[in-house]
This record gives sequence, structure tokens and C-alpha cells, in this order.
Amino acid sequence: MKKGIIILMLMVVIGVMACSSTPKTEPPAKPVPVAPQLNAKMIWSSHPQRPGWTVNEPDKKDGNLFFVGLSGKFAMERDAKDDAYRNAVSNVVRYIGTFAKDKFERISTTYGLSSEIVDPTKASRNFEEQLTSAFATHVKGKEFYSEQWENPKMQESYFLVFALASVPESVIEKSYEEALNGQIDELKKKRDAANEEKAKAQFDNAMKAFDDAKKQGFGLDKK
Repeated sequence: MKKGIIILMLMVVIGVMACSSTPKTEPPAKPVPVAPQLNAKMIWSSHPQRPGWTVNEPDKKDGNLFFVGLSGKFAMERDAKDDAYRNAVSNVVRYIGTFAKDKFERISTTYGLSSEIVDPTKASRNFEEQLTSAFATHVKGKEFYSEQWENPKMQESYFLVFALASVPESVIEKSYEEALNGQIDELKKKRDAANEEKAKAQFDNAMKAFDDAKKQGFGLDKK
């Protein structure tokens, strides 16, 4: 009897361990209803239902971040796809740029840097330029969802397209490092041109701030 109880308990423990070790996968975003367009009706769509990612951007996965873009109204689906992709890229740059400006402001505050030494707005703008250049080849259109709408009153039809784009975090980190290197090079020139030792010390302190920031990395967390 005791032997039977022990065997039963072992089976329960093994079952629990097996369940806990089973890798969990995120369920795909559920389809969402299509919002109506004013005085228009949808006459075609590329999917049976609007994908859930059109309203809920996926979390970062496998070292990639995801962003959604929405096109304007276009007569040709191809043009709408291009516009949706551009909008997704703009959303990536805008989001990361806001995050970067906050980081540069914290760097300035932590190291007591005056705006004459480091301008956080200018630094983040330079970073955004680095991002835009890098994203030209590294942002990928992962998925598209298209709808065609008809407006009988205006006797016209148009396409609306959603684009799901992905960008590697490594590209963001590299662009951040390059932007910081640019700031350091600029500070070196200002330090060498300065006549007063106090001014030189301020530039040295600013260079140390950006060098420390490089070591820490960008550390973007979308969520």
C-alpha cells in the first residue's frame, strides 16, 4: 500500500515538473473588428479579418522591435504600402528619438553639464539622423494588411494599408554609439580650441559623460 502511494506521488511530481518545463509561447494577437470609414464601405481586404497587430504592436522578440505604420488613402495598393512603411519608420525614429532625448537630458543633469557644453535637443537630433540613415537598410516590412474602400457618393475607391515593421536592437545600439562618438569628437575640438583651463575641464567632463554612456549602452526597453 505504502509502495503504491509513493509511486503515485512520484507520478504527480513528475507531471508537475513536465508542465513547468514546457516552454510557453505568446498567443498571436486576436483579430480586431474593422472601424467604419465615413460614407464608405470596405469592398476587399487582403486577410479575412484585420490582424490584431494593427492595433496592438507586438513586444520585442529575438532582438527585434516592432512598429506599426498606417498609410493615407491611395488609389493604388502599392503606393499605400510604401506610405505605410514610411509611416512605420517614422514611428520608430520618433519613439526612439523621444527616449534618446530623455537619456541625453539625464546625462547632462547627472554630470552637471551646461547647455553651452551639451545641448540634449541637438544631441538627440543628431542621433535621430544616425537612426534614419541606418534604418534605410535595416528596417524590414515584416507584414502588410490591405483594405480597399469605396465611397459611392464621391465615386471613388481607395486603399488603406497597415505595415508591421521590425528593426534589430543592435542597429539602434550601433547608431547610439556612433552618435556619442560624434559628440565626443565635437567636444574634443572645442576643448582644444578653449583657452581657459576651466573650460577645458568642462569639456573633459562632458567627454567622460558620453564615454560612460557608451559603456552603458542605449538600453532601450519598449515596454
